[in-house]
Amino acid sequence: MKTGALILATSPPGEAHRDNEEFPLFVPMYPLDGTTVIKREISTLRQAAVSPILALTDGPKDVLKTHLSHNHILFVEDSSPSSHNREASLRTGLMAAQQKMDRVIIVPVECPAFSLETLLALLACEKSAAPTCHGLRGWPRLLDLTQWGGEMPDHFSWDALPLEELPTEDPSVLLSLLEENGIQKIQEHFKNQRRANELRCKTKVVLTKEDDFFGPGVCHLLECIDETGSIQAAASQMHMSYSKSWKMINKVEKEMGFPFLNRSNGGKSGGSSTLTDEGRQFIERYRAMVRDMEQLSQNFFDTYFRDFQ
Repeated sequence: MKTGALILATSPPGEAHRDNEEFPLFVPMYPLDGTTVIKREISTLRQAAVSPILALTDGPKDVLKTHLSHNHILFVEDSSPSSHNREASLRTGLMAAQQKMDRVIIVPVECPAFSLETLLALLACEKSAAPTCHGLRGWPRLLDLTQWGGEMPDHFSWDALPLEELPTEDPSVLLSLLEENGIQKIQEHFKNQRRANELRCKTKVVLTKEDDFFGPGVCHLLECIDETGSIQAAASQMHMSYSKSWKMINKVEKEMGFPFLNRSNGGKSGGSSTLTDEGRQFIERYRAMVRDMEQLSQNFFDTYFRDFQ
């Protein structure tokens, strides 16, 4: 069965939407992740080998056609968008899609954050389907156009369609540029995605003698003890056993030959622990060294791995 796509680039019903600076928002050409919303959607569809791709517009939209002139997109115009709702507009697009494909991936233009992995999982479904996350239906959706035997129902409604649920861990299927703070949420989504895929350098500084005895873990533990005034509270905060915390502290003090903690036991308000002056100075020097090492490491990383980023 041939599977194509239909991007709903018509204006959503209701009042005009605006961007972060309160300018009217033309969603298809809104800048996003180094490209535009609609080009990002087209790119993901192309990666999944979905073809042909139709774009449903309301009116001539010459600017949009020029914007996509090299993307080999087929345009379908909804000539009377003001006379009906968006589902009626969608019916116009589906009637055009029926002539060119057996199944269609439907993408509302304001929902550009879906991943290639989710799209491929959707394409593997044998029936009409919608991705779900946290029990909510998202986009894009797969629709089998052969279910009507070549005839499109007069009254088209999503609620009446039997859609298989495709559970996914991908919350991006629920994101829309038109929801409250939608632009910020989608921009943050792509920023996090870039961070996850970036080649980075991690610097871990460990102090050692015969054995390793001081590193990020014990340093954080000592700082937590100083902040909470309690070894037990610090251990709990770090999801560490009380006995393991004591072993780490005892090892550091044994290797360095001086106490890192002032300990007071019992009393009306219970015991408390704080850093000694020597312990505090040691930690400050360790933190300063880590900062310098991270900067040096980043400089070397940029020199040797710039071409791989």
